Amino acid sequence: MSSIKKSKQEIIERIKQANHITFIGHRHPDADCLGSCLAFHYIVKQNFNIDSIVINTDKMPKSLSSMPGIGDIIFNAQINTLEKKDVLIVLDAGDIDRIGEISNIVHEFNEVIFIDHHKSHDLKNTTMAYVDIEAAATAEIVADICDEYLSTIDSKTATALYCGLVSDTGGFIYVNTTDKTLSIAAKILKRNVDMLALGRVVIKRYNEESIKALIHVYNNIIVGDDKRIGYIIIDEGISSANISVSECVMKIETVFIGFIVRETEKSFRVSLRSRCEKDIVVIAESFGGGGHAKAAGFEVSKANYSKESLAKEIYNQVLKLLND
Repeated sequence: MSSIKKSKQEIIERIKQANHITFIGHRHPDADCLGSCLAFHYIVKQNFNIDSIVINTDKMPKSLSSMPGIGDIIFNAQINTLEKKDVLIVLDAGDIDRIGEISNIVHEFNEVIFIDHHKSHDLKNTTMAYVDIEAAATAEIVADICDEYLSTIDSKTATALYCGLVSDTGGFIYVNTTDKTLSIAAKILKRNVDMLALGRVVIKRYNEESIKALIHVYNNIIVGDDKRIGYIIIDEGISSANISVSECVMKIETVFIGFIVRETEKSFRVSLRSRCEKDIVVIAESFGGGGHAKAAGFEVSKANYSKESLAKEIYNQVLKLLND
């Protein structure tokens, strides 16, 4: 089954009955995660006059600091941040646990609505779900659910939605892009998307720190013996630099699957990308993560791995996947 759905109308009707709504996305948020949360928040406030907030249990990503509306999000949110617990809407999270410590109290909400385009596994305490893995982005699902309100959204809402779509489709060139994606994008464009603001978010710019990190990365890319696998281990000192697998490893002509291991204080964060028919989400899932066939990721504790042992285990799984 490609999706697990309540009807869109059921979700809208439940939202209309809410006294307060908390929107939340996954830790280490990307543009689709934050854009979806912000857009849904704005649509609710503009059309239903319902009190709502957007939170995230992680810090604000430097790469998204110029996203319009980012100041409306409460970052580093903790349990005591939540003065009201009525309806919780979880967006783009993959699994409930990926929202951080708030996952420990989801049972305290009157309603937990889970909306996503990732293959989801753990939806504990979820009361309503709309999971459509055929959608290109969670922003596409939000726009679809709120279709009857798209003709009146303001520029800030339109820009948040469009940012999510552009980000998760690679500017509408990834294989997840469909005619429905483009149809929804066309509707949103009519609502005065701020293209200059969008460009500041989705077109990558480099500061001096990132340039130094890129030099280090390109000097330390490891390509496997058969040339189909490439990866990088980024040490803690430069792990915060805004560098992706796609812009370095996946540009190597022979590489079909690439990954980055990023070291943080207590964990390793891993991003995987593929440009072949193999489904790399199975590798991410084996480490407790998730994602899509072409883009996936996970996080593991340093208590369980060294960076070298983790890279070796991922490499061996990728090699097996390619050879199967």
